[in-house]
Amino acid sequence: MRIIQASLEHLDQLTPMFIRYREFYNAMPQQDESKDFLTQRLNKQEAIILLAIENDAPLGFCLVYPSFSSVLLRPIWIINDMYVTEESRRKQVAKKLLKDVEQRARAHDVVRLRVSIHASNEIAQRLYEASDFLEDQHFRSYILPL
Repeated sequence: MRIIQASLEHLDQLTPMFIRYREFYNAMPQQDESKDFLTQRLNKQEAIILLAIENDAPLGFCLVYPSFSSVLLRPIWIINDMYVTEESRRKQVAKKLLKDVEQRARAHDVVRLRVSIHASNEIAQRLYEASDFLEDQHFRSYILPL
């Protein structure tokens, strides 16, 4: 298995997984819109998308949005989406994607990786805790749906 940074040439491998990820969260497939969304993120360099591949078959992806900490005056990265295909689960794919994100973040002088997961997603909780992520005990997150 290898982890690569996705580019426009990987859209045909990435888009079906992205759609399945969205469907997991009860979103409509929206195939064309999903591909356009990924295309825009890559074209505008607004996201880092890592792709796990084995024998040219996609196993999973991790979508990261770079941001900044005004207090620390340094970059932070937000792990926004992580998906592993059903047939690739229990093969350490997510763990390897996370390790690669961490290595790339350190190379870019990123001060913190941040992730939010659904409160009921115990598998993701175990993954992040096993990867040395700490549950934030100091800040609450709020959202304002628009």
